Amino acid sequence: MIKYRALFSLSAFVLAVGIALLPVTSVEAEDGYDIDCKLILCLAGGFPSTCGDAFDHMIDRITSVPPKSPIGLCLLNDGTEYKGYDVDYSWISPTDRAAFSCPDGKHLFHSVSENDHGRKTVRAFCYKTATQYGWGNDGDRTTVYTGQSAPERFNFTANITVEPGTDAAYSPGWEKWLTSSHGWSNVSVTTH
Repeated sequence: MIKYRALFSLSAFVLAVGIALLPVTSVEAEDGYDIDCKLILCLAGGFPSTCGDAFDHMIDRITSVPPKSPIGLCLLNDGTEYKGYDVDYSWISPTDRAAFSCPDGKHLFHSVSENDHGRKTVRAFCYKTATQYGWGNDGDRTTVYTGQSAPERFNFTANITVEPGTDAAYSPGWEKWLTSSHGWSNVSVTTH
């Protein structure tokens, strides 16, 4: 818990200082800042509460047709592009365990099956304990799961490193979000 508070405090500090230093450019949001520059800082800061517009901007970019990278053009005062970051991102299929998360103290059940027509069914839920009953040569076993609940769902993951290769390099690590039903069209998902 203390680790997360420290990270949140660091993220909030980085965001506050970064926004104060952001150049004003011709591609400005309502409050006089470049939304793509703010997005870089907000992504690195874990999207604190003051970053709703930057998060929405990222979602609009990655879900547009055709999709764009999460971050657009961040221009400095002199009109040059800020390139002091590396961003890696990908969509997460519900057939991947990484698309679901359970709270501490619970385990994730995740199974994928496919019908004759190629449609996949994903069953995912969180549980506290699992007890198996039944033994024998026929393989008939029954598993009883206690403390079941729905998992948190994700379909997009990203990692940003600001000022890579320098002493000031910072990355919060891989983060995940549910942006929409993107990538879930040919999959039936049951959670619980």
